Amino acid sequence: MTEEELKRNLSKNIVFLRKENGLTQAELAQRLNYSDKSISKWERGDGVPDVLVLQQIAETYGVTLNDLISEKTPKPIGKKPHLTNRIIIPLLSVGLVFLVASVIFFSIRFAGVNESKTWFVFLYAIPVACIPLIVFSALWFRNLARCLSVSGLIWSFTLCLKVSIPNDNMKFIFITAAILQLLVVLWFFMRYRAAKREEKAAASE
Repeated sequence: MTEEELKRNLSKNIVFLRKENGLTQAELAQRLNYSDKSISKWERGDGVPDVLVLQQIAETYGVTLNDLISEKTPKPIGKKPHLTNRIIIPLLSVGLVFLVASVIFFSIRFAGVNESKTWFVFLYAIPVACIPLIVFSALWFRNLARCLSVSGLIWSFTLCLKVSIPNDNMKFIFITAAILQLLVVLWFFMRYRAAKREEKAAASE
């Protein structure tokens, strides 16, 4: 394999694996402790990272060094599940949370303890269910799904506090939640804009 073939295969595979895993050049650079300019250089085929960095890239994507320089499209060990499974698995995790909540609910009812507030168990289950949604959206989905899952956690937790601690001053919790929501939206919007600028810069180069 000539040096030009090596650069061409490596650049093609790095681009493919990065996009397959839903990463921007900046996010990959952060994982490798390199600048996004270096990532862009490798993806253009203008340079080749050293062996240690190649090994780090391979470990990041779950492939071998041979996969990175091969003409064939690499098949990551940790490749994302099919879209249907990516939807079913988070839903199953939410269902499991509410199944546990149901068990706790009926256990409390049968024990006869604070029966008037046993329904709180299902209320508390909502923010708990948002946690696996955040994890799976970070692994498999784009910014919109991540933003929605974080927003769900913010507002469901706020509702739990409001119901659990009845107090006129608790309205300030909703103001705090609104501020957090605004910060979350701004954060994901900035990430989206940065990714778009990066794609345009890479395309122009």
